[in-house]
Amino acid sequence: MQHSIDICRFSWIRRLAVDYVFNYNSLAPFFAGDPSTPEAWQKAITRRLTLRPPSAFVDVLAAQQQSRGAPSEAIAATEKLRRPDTVAVVTGQQAGLFGGPLFTLLKAVTAIKLARRLSKEQSVPVVAVFWVDAEDHDWNEVASCAVLDAGCQVRRIVLKPPPGAGEMPVGSLKLGDSVWTAVEAMASALPPNEFTATIINDLHRTYQSGTSISEAFSQWLETVLGAEGLILFDSSDPAAKPFVKNLFEQELRNTQTAALATEAGTQLVARGYHAQVTPHPESVALFQVDGVRNAIRRNNNSFTVGNTQMALDDLLKALDQHPEQFSPNVLLRPLVQDSLFPTVCYVPGPNELAYLAQLRNIYERFEVPMPLIYLRDSATLLDSTGARFLKRNNLSLEVLQPQ
Repeated sequence: MQHSIDICRFSWIRRLAVDYVFNYNSLAPFFAGDPSTPEAWQKAITRRLTLRPPSAFVDVLAAQQQSRGAPSEAIAATEKLRRPDTVAVVTGQQAGLFGGPLFTLLKAVTAIKLARRLSKEQSVPVVAVFWVDAEDHDWNEVASCAVLDAGCQVRRIVLKPPPGAGEMPVGSLKLGDSVWTAVEAMASALPPNEFTATIINDLHRTYQSGTSISEAFSQWLETVLGAEGLILFDSSDPAAKPFVKNLFEQELRNTQTAALATEAGTQLVARGYHAQVTPHPESVALFQVDGVRNAIRRNNNSFTVGNTQMALDDLLKALDQHPEQFSPNVLLRPLVQDSLFPTVCYVPGPNELAYLAQLRNIYERFEVPMPLIYLRDSATLLDSTGARFLKRNNLSLEVLQPQ
């Protein structure tokens, strides 16, 4: 049974997310359009049809799917991207252990549902894409998961860090033998039912020693939702980098991204909201990855990469010869995504919404169409015992607090 609850009843919901849903006009200067209006969708689709991503990029997607043995439905969805009228609903998340938090699944399901609805309402082919953020270096963000055991107690399962954890992008980190122990810990924690054996067998198949954590995550999510046509893209794939080399070059030659994000944050604060991102004024929205991930900063015409001084010409030469060694930071990543895919809409969570509000002028500067933003579904799952407890004690869901 489903029961809808007004998000305004929850104390932890930020005002920006509430106003985006119920008072869009107060935030209109920061976004591309109101997703509650048909006109906004029509304009967003038209913008994407006039600026198409590189068609050869579809071959990169297809190669990833082939290496993972993706379901036929996901492969067919990828082939739709070769059509000039196809648009995409995109969402994404870090490659969390065993699929990560529940909201990861909610993001993917929201994107799938929205893609189907748009295809019907707008009479255009629409695919759902999940961007696996495999270039993030925060190992602790992906190394654990929590489940409820048979006694309704929280059991946290944690992977041992492999060499390079915390310094290298998670997409380059290989799972060790401890992943077997983690799967067995999941098996002992899950209450036995008709689904348990299949889940554990699939986890053993996808999370294997020697596999990268991003590849394991992608295989797992394809197992769960690939048959629904969800396209998984591992963002750490070196083969994709040449397609966004020009974007990276623009950022190096004319670094204004940090200033534009800061200016938007100041405007948000003046309206009573908060700035999610406060970049260093000298920061470039790129990292260079050579074994470890190094931030890039610029002071006039001089660059610092990690602790090394570099001239612009040397950086541009490195980019031209090895684009796979460069990756975007949080401010540029959405533009990389929307340069590779014909994104008509992005599905974030409430916290992501806040930093996306700081990006509109950055999109305009790079001449990349900013997509509409459609908040993911939020949900709390209750079993029958929990539902009876709330009813018996006359408790509403919003009185519950995380622990």
